Amino acid sequence: MQNTLVYTLLRTFTKQDIREARKWLASPYHNQREDLPLLFEKLAAAAPEGLSLSREQAWQALHSGQPYDDQQLRLLLSYLYRCLEDFLQQREAEQAPWLQQHLLLTAYRKRGLDSHFQKAYRKLHKQQKAESQRPPEHHLAQYWLEQERYQEESTLGRTREHNLQELEDQLTFAFLSMKLRQGCFLLAHEAVYKASYRIALEAALLELAGQPPYQKIPAIAVYYHCYRMLRFPEEDPYFASFRAQLFQSLPAFPQAELRDLFLLAINFCIRKINQTAEGYLREALELYQKGLETEVLMENGALSRFTYNNAIGIALRLQEFDWAERFLHHYRPYLEAGQEEAAFSLNAARLAFARRQYGQVLAHLQRADYRDLINNMVAKTLQMKAYYELEEFDLLEAHLRSMRAFLRRKRHIGYHQQNFLNIIRYTQKLLALNPMDREAGKALEESIRNAEPLTEKEWLLEKVGRV
Repeated sequence: MQNTLVYTLLRTFTKQDIREARKWLASPYHNQREDLPLLFEKLAAAAPEGLSLSREQAWQALHSGQPYDDQQLRLLLSYLYRCLEDFLQQREAEQAPWLQQHLLLTAYRKRGLDSHFQKAYRKLHKQQKAESQRPPEHHLAQYWLEQERYQEESTLGRTREHNLQELEDQLTFAFLSMKLRQGCFLLAHEAVYKASYRIALEAALLELAGQPPYQKIPAIAVYYHCYRMLRFPEEDPYFASFRAQLFQSLPAFPQAELRDLFLLAINFCIRKINQTAEGYLREALELYQKGLETEVLMENGALSRFTYNNAIGIALRLQEFDWAERFLHHYRPYLEAGQEEAAFSLNAARLAFARRQYGQVLAHLQRADYRDLINNMVAKTLQMKAYYELEEFDLLEAHLRSMRAFLRRKRHIGYHQQNFLNIIRYTQKLLALNPMDREAGKALEESIRNAEPLTEKEWLLEKVGRV
């Protein structure tokens, strides 16, 4: 049963979902079979907890003592799945009042109830005009609303001027903003995965979106500036324009969409930083600070360990140690359950290392079990560097052997494996370097500069220079 669509769907149900689905199935309007609620209860008792449930057990809950009928059970599972799909559709519709009102307008228009239509139209029009959030979907909803009004007036044969200009404007606003948004995601994906996408009407879109009145529409203006930033990454003013427009337009977007926009900007900064554009470190930190201040980078009240790690990493590179320490402790309770201790101790160790408190580095690293493979290797690398700084060379040599043996057992981490093997290799060469042999020192320095991948290049070069 664990591989059935119904079981995997119910794995995502909360207790509230189960209570409401139970009421749904109990309504004759939604379900007239007596066996579906029984099957639902059996599955709902097992799936959310991930408990094992055989088909035979499910069958016996419905037909105790009767021979198992696989075909009949499959049919029942299919019926139940369709009922739960209807339930989910209704739940989603309840989260979109404008969609419900739009459907109500359609129903009134089809029944020829003009007074009912006009009352509902005025109510919905007033609600949409009062909305502070104006993402692309807002303009699409406005278009649908005006389309219903046009259909109603055309049906009644009214001769007064139709709302054709409003229809045209809202459709253009929706099209431009949604097309530019889609283009932003394509360009961002291209930059990371070296893909190549064809973006239709690109030149015309940019030309039109850059003109009035479109630059006054937040959904268009934000994605227009974002698109130019991603399409022309070498042009620094485009990033500044996007950041300014984004900060100015925060009230116009829902949190989920703002999170995507902030991540587009942050990831752009990180790519620039990786290309040695160090000035973008400050830009990235300010984006993290603004995103945290507005809770845009929080998701369901939680902060991902990736955001936690990256924000602290950038702050440390800028030597913003006090901010990093406040962030480290303040956001610790917001980390995902089960990952709090590991993320906190690893980043506390990173902060201690930046402050040259090498003994504290080792103490922090001993407080957590790093189950994530990459975090495990990051912790081992920090431990390696702390041993070197403390001149615990015997412990360091044993630690390097342990790291190499660990990596040999982990053969499926691609780029990361070669990176950490290079770190081990060059640290061992550093230990073996004769301080009196300047030629060997220069050769090792040159070899480190040319090595790829090597994330600890800067630290290794510093140490070679001091031998």
